[in-house]
Amino acid sequence: MGMTAIPTAAGRSAPSHALVVAPADPVSHALRIARGQLEDVDERVALWTKEGAHELLDLDADEAVAIDLAGIARALVPAAVPEEEEHGRWLGKIHALIEGAEGMGHETEQARYEATFAAWKGELEAVEGHLRGRRFLVAAEPTLADWLLFAFACRLDGVYATLFKAHAFLLEDLPALHGFARDLYEDPAVYTATDWDALLRGPFESHEVANPRAIVPRGGRPELHAPHDRHRMVDDAGTDRAVEEDPAAARMKGEFVRGQSQFRHAVGEGDFPAEAGRYHLFAPYNCPWSHRALLGRSVKGLGEVVGASVVYFRRDPDGGWQMNPAIPGCDADPIGGHRFVKAYYEAEDSEEKSVPILYDRKAERIVNNESAEILRIFDGPLGELGTRSIALYPEAHRETIDRINETVYERINNGAYKAGFAKTQLAYDRAYARYFAALRWVDEVLEGREWLAGTDRPTEADLRLFPTIFRHDAVYWARFRLNGARIRDYPRLAGWLERMLTMPGVAEASNLDHARNGYFGRNGTEIVPAGPEPLGLSPKDFPRASWLGEH
Repeated sequence: MGMTAIPTAAGRSAPSHALVVAPADPVSHALRIARGQLEDVDERVALWTKEGAHELLDLDADEAVAIDLAGIARALVPAAVPEEEEHGRWLGKIHALIEGAEGMGHETEQARYEATFAAWKGELEAVEGHLRGRRFLVAAEPTLADWLLFAFACRLDGVYATLFKAHAFLLEDLPALHGFARDLYEDPAVYTATDWDALLRGPFESHEVANPRAIVPRGGRPELHAPHDRHRMVDDAGTDRAVEEDPAAARMKGEFVRGQSQFRHAVGEGDFPAEAGRYHLFAPYNCPWSHRALLGRSVKGLGEVVGASVVYFRRDPDGGWQMNPAIPGCDADPIGGHRFVKAYYEAEDSEEKSVPILYDRKAERIVNNESAEILRIFDGPLGELGTRSIALYPEAHRETIDRINETVYERINNGAYKAGFAKTQLAYDRAYARYFAALRWVDEVLEGREWLAGTDRPTEADLRLFPTIFRHDAVYWARFRLNGARIRDYPRLAGWLERMLTMPGVAEASNLDHARNGYFGRNGTEIVPAGPEPLGLSPKDFPRASWLGEH
């Protein structure tokens, strides 16, 4: 059997190789993860299933390339199978854990079972101890040993503890291993390769002695979507995950990816001094990112310091975001008199069209169009000019705020969009699960707290979460198909929402009618739901031309 590199899909009409795996086998599970690391994988390596087998076939040569775990993985992803002896030792340890669990399931002598159980438990505790001090088993990036350990962890509750009587721990009893599994599950290739029905069904249907009636239990699927901090175990000087998506990160097929804002100047230094009356905010109520900026301006009492124009909630198919003073709550452009916001970008030779925009009236330049940074500008240099002294980013709580912001952005703020704009069922399923796992996490964070960071007043963490929670029941529940629960189903989160709405400046900067019309009014039939709250702004009450912004 010769070892050959997997060719690219260029110029080919069919895959060059096929990976043969057993549906429920943990070794095959690890190999499916390895296969998923390839770009254009479906065009390069077909996936076939066969009970009791795993091999990599060269379809052009009509021969097997490799039949062992390390050999197959090395052919698929060479970097994931390092030559170091330590990696080989860890592969052996994980194999032994798998074989030990399966052996207990077939043991018929009590003394041998208990001896195996005790040794196996000790080895599992050693793995837990090792993972307390490092993110992955061997290297800075996941290797084959990590993928095999992940496959083992997935089966710990539902197969090994339930069917094979290897009930030393459930996964949640091993915090480091549980966090390790959640960390790997973030990888779209790992998520896609994990078939929970198959990995549970196979052992239960085939083990006639331990499960003579072939009943497959409904439980035993550990929660792997819950937020975690494993990635913080290593220094990461790359993309700020609380602000934007990493453009180099792995993606699921059909996953929505948010673009990055390009205007990122600060106020209070260089060309943009902190001056009252100099800056103007263009922002629609319906856009949650713009809502952040409007909240910051209002909560800090910057109404006389920073001007603001409410952009129309309905975008023009060609011109994009537009002004439309014919609609209640929307404004005209008091600076350039433009209909379309993109005119300010065009003046900067930019093709962007996004909102919000913080604009310098004196310099006639866009200062910033990243809402997270605009919020900081309003709290910092310009905030000192406002009428309210609340500190949204207090120094003593910044580490906590940053951690919360990251989870809220990735899984809730942007997570809602990943569900709503998913192009495949699998991408939607993953975004949906991560979104609701994060809502449960927020509800737990709020236990014993009024505000997210444990402060006596709201911080920017609260302001950044608010736009999504404010929209959930009336917009995202139906529009983004996030219909797993309502906010009232999370008692602490529901109480937090009520408190936020009574906070000075929040209600004034929020408009649910604009949000509902903005999301539903340009989708499908353009019908805007009249519930669950009464609709106070309806397209039926305006001439069509006015509603389209043709003024």
